[in-house]
Amino acid sequence: MNKILIVDASNSDSRLMSGLLTRAGYEPIAVESMEAAKEEVAKLPPGAVIVADYKLPDGSAQK
Repeated sequence: MNKILIVDASNSDSRLMSGLLTRAGYEPIAVESMEAAKEEVAKLPPGAVIVADYKLPDGSAQK
């Protein structure tokens, strides 16, 4: 199953996106901070997709 990392401080947005992606056959991994995202990125296979909110409490998605 293809993994997609969702980085969003909004729990409701993450749940909505996770539900949609699950129904589409993907394996979403939702985190709420850049720090948590950095940990998850290290576990993702090459070519994995990351969907990130631009502004997060602990950083920017550009980083």
